[in-house]
Parts: sequence; C-alpha cells; structure tokens
Amino acid sequence: MEVKLHSNWQEVEVELLKSLHGYEFKEVNDEMGCVDYVAKSVDDERRLLRVIVGPKYYASKALIRTVEGTLEQLVDLDYAKATLVAKSFTGASRKLVDEEDGLDLISLSRRGHSTIEVIGANQSRIGSLCEVKCGGLPEREEDCKGLVDDEYLCEVRRISDDTDFHARMGWLSMLMDDFSRLIDLQNDVEVKTSVRRLAHEN
Repeated sequence: MEVKLHSNWQEVEVELLKSLHGYEFKEVNDEMGCVDYVAKSVDDERRLLRVIVGPKYYASKALIRTVEGTLEQLVDLDYAKATLVAKSFTGASRKLVDEEDGLDLISLSRRGHSTIEVIGANQSRIGSLCEVKCGGLPEREEDCKGLVDDEYLCEVRRISDDTDFHARMGWLSMLMDDFSRLIDLQNDVEVKTSVRRLAHEN
C-alpha cells in the first residue's frame, strides 16, 4: 500500500514525476531509508525513483551509502536509470551522482523541470479532477459550470484559469504552485470520497 510523504515539496515532486513518466509505487525500503517507485520508458527500460525519507516519511538527506546502494541495485535489478529525491545531498553523495550517467538527483535546491512539462502535468491533473467532480471535461469553455458571472464556484476551474495565465507568462514557479494546489485538492477529494464510501458501507 502506498505511503503518504509528509514533506510537501517532496510529495509534489513525486506526483509531478508520476504524471510525467508514469512512476508507480513499488515498496518502502526500510534498510535504505527510502520509498521506491518504478516506471517503464517507451523503449521498455525500467527506471527507479528513490525518495529518501526519515522517520514518519519526512524528507531526509542522501548519504554516500544511499547512493552506493542505489548504484548496486541499478545493476542487480536491471534498472536503466535512477533518480534520487532527497532534502539535500552530502558533498560525497552529490559527487558520486554527478559522476554516474545512470543517476540523477532532485533536492530542494535542485529541481529540473521545464515549463512545458509542468504545464502538461497541470493539464493532466485538471482533467482527472474534472472527471471525478463533474464526470468529464466540458467540450467548450462555456459548458463549464465552475465560473458563473465572473464568480468561481469550483476550485478546479480557478486553478485551471490560473495555470493558463501562468503558462502564457512562462512563470515556472507559479506553475509549480498551481500543481501543488492541485495535489492538495486531489487529496481532499480522495478523503471525501473515502468518507462517503465508508458511510455507504455502514
């Protein structure tokens, strides 16, 4: 069962990478202090996304042993590439990642997504939320009931319009904020859906 990451920026990064590359939860690796996700690329190569965590799944620092262990698994478990997501990296662990072609890193200070990628991820999440809340995407803008007489009645529509504006302006940081808001909204919808399901079962 997938676990909830408790560092907001890390959760957003993982959800973004899921949207972009199709990563799926694999396992919690207590020995390595990480949560692993796996994806297959178009040419059928397996890729590992390793999220470094401490107690209660908060973001943690990547030590040299974490990187060395990941390198071993690239060979032993036949991964073509691995991306490590950590709060920070020690000098030695960062150096080792930079030396290896099959390794990449993401941290609070180093996040390498393009504006186009984030726009695509936002559009995908907006579409999914429209499906859940309204049963599908409106065919035309005027068919959407989320904006009536310049008043927003739906948070998904509000974020969608914000995303359109931020995309036109090319504001990557604001697009990342929009994606974070979409994740929060999705979590809220999932909680409400679970509560309704439990109430119905009882």
